[in-house]
Amino acid sequence: MKILWHGFASKNHSWSLVAQNISRSLIKLGHQVDIFSTNGIKYFPEDLKNNLIGYVEEGSSNLNGRLPDNEYDCQLSYTALRNFPNYFQRGNKNRFGIWCYEFAGKNALPNGFAKNYKFVDKLVPPSTFAKQVFLDSGIPESAMKVIPHGIDLNEFESVEPYKLNVDKKYKILINIAQPHIRKNFMGALDAIGKAFTNKDDVCIVLKIVDKPVQAPFEVSAMACINSIKSKYKNYPQIKIIKDFIPNISSLYKSVDICYTLTHAECFHFPSLEGMAAGNVVIAPNWGGQLDFLNENNSLLISGKEIPAPPNALYWESKIGTKYFNPSIDDAVDKLRFAIQNYDNVKEKFNSINQEMIKKYTWDEVAKQFLEMAV
Repeated sequence: MKILWHGFASKNHSWSLVAQNISRSLIKLGHQVDIFSTNGIKYFPEDLKNNLIGYVEEGSSNLNGRLPDNEYDCQLSYTALRNFPNYFQRGNKNRFGIWCYEFAGKNALPNGFAKNYKFVDKLVPPSTFAKQVFLDSGIPESAMKVIPHGIDLNEFESVEPYKLNVDKKYKILINIAQPHIRKNFMGALDAIGKAFTNKDDVCIVLKIVDKPVQAPFEVSAMACINSIKSKYKNYPQIKIIKDFIPNISSLYKSVDICYTLTHAECFHFPSLEGMAAGNVVIAPNWGGQLDFLNENNSLLISGKEIPAPPNALYWESKIGTKYFNPSIDDAVDKLRFAIQNYDNVKEKFNSINQEMIKKYTWDEVAKQFLEMAV
């Protein structure tokens, strides 16, 4: 088939990661894939440059290269629902739009978004949680199919661990690609400060993006780190990584625990990547990650649904929108338990996870998209 991927395809963004890896798998299966990037070409991978037909920078209309052809057998995009009318104009079949919205509640989607599902043949949420958000905003179940995101198992099997140059025995990774309020970065750091001190054999590895705050839903990662170090004078050792890592699997292979205290996720790549690397995964018991995390293969943090603060939401605030408030006390207990029982917990979880992750390869994901094609 002649396939178009139109949307984010570069920079350090989860949507771009999906675009690149599904495209690779489709190419490997013998299909022609044209990629048109709507967020430039920074960090665009070398192996896909022959498939890149053109691009614009995010927020710009200045064209580089060329526009897509007028007709494709299949069109794919990971983009907000409001973009569907413009992104799926080059064919009238096999139009598959991927998207998710992390906040729950009746009609949680921004006003005017839901109706745009009609511009694709299938709306593709990456988890049952994401699908429920769409259902609660009135999108019919028949218009959707859940297809997860994936991983490249070969990378995790062959990659050399990232050189952290720390001497602590246990390394706990917090990977915050986008420092948004819903990621609860400050809460995650606070639980660490309550669980450990600098006398513990623990290093906190922080993969962060350090950039100025530009939107209400953003926070400064460095401001959070400085604040928490001021609050806890004996805070555990911290290793901060700001640079782009071409093969992120190398970082997971260098740590022992993958940890998040996020308020809201529709999938959560780091938890799946942590599983693939053999990390002990600690995450909230709410959200899209529960499609692949459970009490038998991870440590799940309890909590409760609460109203999402207006400044955490995207596009607009809506009364009745909810996210999860994980318990700091339970997070402390889970973190300590993971360190105190690390070998036993790792062995138990890995025996389950190494079978489960085989269902989450990019090749399997691409095949599910092809199965929908007519």
